[in-house]
Order: sequence, then C-alpha cells, then structure tokens
Amino acid sequence: MTGYEGEGMPALRDGEAFRVASRSSSWLAAGLTAVAMLTLPGCSPGLTSAAAPVHPKENLGAPTPQAPLPQAAPEPLGVIGAAAPRLQWRRCAGSFQCAAATVPLDYNQPHGATITLSVIRLPAADPAHRIGSLFVDFGGPGTGGVGELESLGPRYPDVLRQRFDLVSFDSRGVGGSAPVRCATDSGAGDVPVGSPVRPEQQAIFFASSAALGRSCAATSGELLAHTSSANTARDLELLRQAVGEESLSFLGYSYGTYVGAIYANLFPDRTRAMIFDGALDLVANSTGRPGQEQMPVDVRADTARSQAEELDAFFDRCTQAGPRCAFSAGDPHRKFADLVAKLKKSSDSRLAAVLRTVSHGLQSSTRWSGMATSLQAVYNSIRPDGASAQGQPPTLDPYIPSHSASFLAVQCVDSDYPRDHQEYTRLIPVEDQRQPYFGLTALFDMTQCIAWPITDRDRYSGPWNRRRQHPILVVNNRYDPETPVWNAQATRDELGDAQLLIIDGYGHTTLDVHSACATAAETNYLTTLQLPADGATCSADYQPFP
Repeated sequence: MTGYEGEGMPALRDGEAFRVASRSSSWLAAGLTAVAMLTLPGCSPGLTSAAAPVHPKENLGAPTPQAPLPQAAPEPLGVIGAAAPRLQWRRCAGSFQCAAATVPLDYNQPHGATITLSVIRLPAADPAHRIGSLFVDFGGPGTGGVGELESLGPRYPDVLRQRFDLVSFDSRGVGGSAPVRCATDSGAGDVPVGSPVRPEQQAIFFASSAALGRSCAATSGELLAHTSSANTARDLELLRQAVGEESLSFLGYSYGTYVGAIYANLFPDRTRAMIFDGALDLVANSTGRPGQEQMPVDVRADTARSQAEELDAFFDRCTQAGPRCAFSAGDPHRKFADLVAKLKKSSDSRLAAVLRTVSHGLQSSTRWSGMATSLQAVYNSIRPDGASAQGQPPTLDPYIPSHSASFLAVQCVDSDYPRDHQEYTRLIPVEDQRQPYFGLTALFDMTQCIAWPITDRDRYSGPWNRRRQHPILVVNNRYDPETPVWNAQATRDELGDAQLLIIDGYGHTTLDVHSACATAAETNYLTTLQLPADGATCSADYQPFP
C-alpha cells in the first residue's frame, strides 16, 4: 500500500502477481490507460506483539433474516483412511522450503489414482518458541499459494514469522498442482462473445459461454470432477497430518474463507485458530437461501450493492478532498451518473473500460487518486453534462469480467447456478434498475457456469455450524467491493461460534486495507486464542486523498 508504513499484514503493490481471493478477480485486468500506469509502492509490516485496542462494540443494526440452519446431518465424506503424504522438504526461494505432496484424485477411492500438490513453507525463525504451522490460503479460486507465500511471507509480522511455520500450497487444478488444462492449453477463460442484453446477440452469448467448459472437459478429463473446495479442504487435512500438527491454524482470505469454513465443518475436531479475512457468505456461495435458488451467486451475495456503496464513499471523500481529488469539481456523484448515461446512450465501447477501471480502483483506497484522474480525463473527453437528467438508460453492453479456467473449474462445481437462460434474462431489468452501474456485471460475471458440463459429487454445501474446539475470527472491511460486510455478518451467524471484527476502511481484505489494530488482534488470537469482542472495530492506517 502507499502513503504510510506501520505494523500489519503484508500490503500489496500494484503489479504484483498476487490476485486477492475474490470470486471476481477481473479487477486485475487493465482499465483505462491512466489507471494502468498507476504504481502503488508496498509497505513493510513491522513487529506486532500484542493486541491493539479496539473500539467498543457497535450497533450493527438488525441481523439479516437467516433461514434456519440444519442441526443434524449425515457425517460428510472425510479422507476415508487416505494416508498422509510424506513431505521431503528442499530449500527453495531463499529461506523457503518446498515439497511435493501426493494425494488422492478421488477421496472415494483413497488408494486409487493420485495427483501431486506443490507445497511451500517458511520455517519459524524462533524454533525454541514455535507454536506450530500456520496454513495460509490466498484465495482465488485459481490463485497459487506457493508464489503468493514467496512474495508476501517475508512481510508478515515478526511474531507470526518467529512462532509459526508459514505454509501454503497450490490447490488442486492450479499452478503446480495438476493444473486444469483446456483445448487452447492457455488456461484462460475467454470472455463470452456478444451481449446478453441485446436480443439478437443472446444466442451467441450463451453458446460461447458454454464453449470453455466443453474445452476443459475434453482436455482435463477426470480431474474436473474432483476440483471442488471440499476436496481442497480434504487435501488440507492430509497436509496438516503431513506436517505433524494435532490441529489446524489457518488464515484464509476471501475465497480462502470458504475453503476454511468447509474444513471447519468436515473436520471440526481438528481446528485450532482460524481467521476468515474478507468472508464469503457460505450459504449464498453454495446453494442460496429459499427463494434465491434461481439467482446467480453474486446476485445472492449482492456484490453490486457493495461496489455501489463504496463508489458513493469515493465520491464523498473526493468532494471533501477538493483539489487533491482530480474528479472533485462540481458534484462527483452527478458527474459519474452523466458519464455513464452518455456512454450507455451512445453504445460507446468505453463504458466497459470505465466500469473495469472503477472495479479495479475500488479494491483499495490507495488507488482512488489514480481512478479520479482517469474518470476526469474521460469526462473531459466526452462532456456528458446533464446526460442523466432522465435517469439511467438501460445497459445494453455490460462490463463482463473474464476468469481463468482454474477459477471456473472450482467455482462452477462449488455453487448452484440457474441453468435456464430465461432466469438470467428475467433478471436483466430488475438488476439493471436496482444497480445501474454494476447490476448486470454481477448477473453475468460467471456465465460459463450456466452450462458447465461437470459436477463434483463430493462438494460441500452445509451444515456450517458443527461444534468446534475454538471459535473462529471473521475479519471484514466496512467497505469491501467483493466480500461485503453483510456477507461477513451472515458468515458469523452461519458458523454459530464465530466473532466479527470490522475495519473502517475501503477495499478488499486486509491485504489491501492495512490496519495495525486488526493485525495486532489477529496476531494475538493466533498466538493466545483470545478473541476481540464480537462487533469490535479497528481503524485503517491509510485514508484516501492524504
């Protein structure tokens, strides 16, 4: 991050290979030229040895109504006697150690076909006071943990690096762990052709959406039937056994929280300390609540609303900053509405680029200055004064992100999606009117899953509240464009034993929102198992437009 240094979990720099654990990883795509040229130097974490004060518990408002969670269910599939892999560690990447882990392809056949996982660890710097291993899941899906730990591990707080071996791995289907292959052999998820809104283009749009799944199925074969997050959680259990830990200490970011939640319910007697940073709503991501079954995942999670709320916060902070924000002249809310309305009315291809730039910029408030400069440049070029006087026109060519094949191979088997195209077209006017900037992006951002040809019979979809040895700590930014705070509140309630810490910041997970207070609370919990009060808040160390 930029503009400060201080204690905390590792901060990100624009241009690093890391892709924060979001189910909408498209924010890494290049936006407008001005945004693409941004550089956001990272900051280094310092020593964090004790929990910093947190504010008193606040009133979070009335809880979101939740469907009753089942209290009893058949025992889910565990590892069924699969043997823990023998890890032969070798030195790699400086102070790191690497190993290969052999695990079953199909846990229903624990002694049958196998795959090999790429594993990495940074050994504890103070072996005499070592607590154990801390497994870190950087999310995705489709993000490799090996490269991310190499990049970010040395910047974790001194206390964690001294007292824990930091361990991560490439999940099955990703990177060095039996990666998903498609006919193009590029691993890239092609953006569907055409617009899902224009009637004359809908047929080709849905047909091209289905093409990637067929391509991957033809090339990757049996692997695609075993890529669910539940199987990654089973791999994690074997890795826990392999490193000799009696119970699991775990830190997961965004999608990594879903893997962690599955582990905590498949193996509830094997959990120690678990932190879910930027939490997915577990029910929304798997099946949806009653009445939501015919909605796509991000509509159920309402990520369009979270982006809109953070964008409104950007406009407010921009106005307060005055000349320090390039988009501040006049009314930024109205200027952006005019800009989008003008691009919609003229079917200007720049609309998708503008929304891509905003999506990228909302990941961290350290990017807001660059986003403001880009928006003002576009505004100056098209002079859209008054274009939104009659409201927002319908969106005909929405911004639709692309995803890697590894992302889709997990997401499409983890979650229920409506399979009838008519369910999507029915929601077009509803979501476009409700959220005119981001509604259709959330509706169509994972359209390849509509006709994904493979299922994983061993996926996990609840219950989420099995009794565990220790409570779970859920951490979330108040303004997170990918994992909204109401998702974190739902996750806390779904887990049954969790407590929530909120950071008053803007962006996705603490990897993009630096908070020494939150880091201290997380570090204290991992080392002592003491939790902050439920609903406590921490401030972010960086505020936009300094």
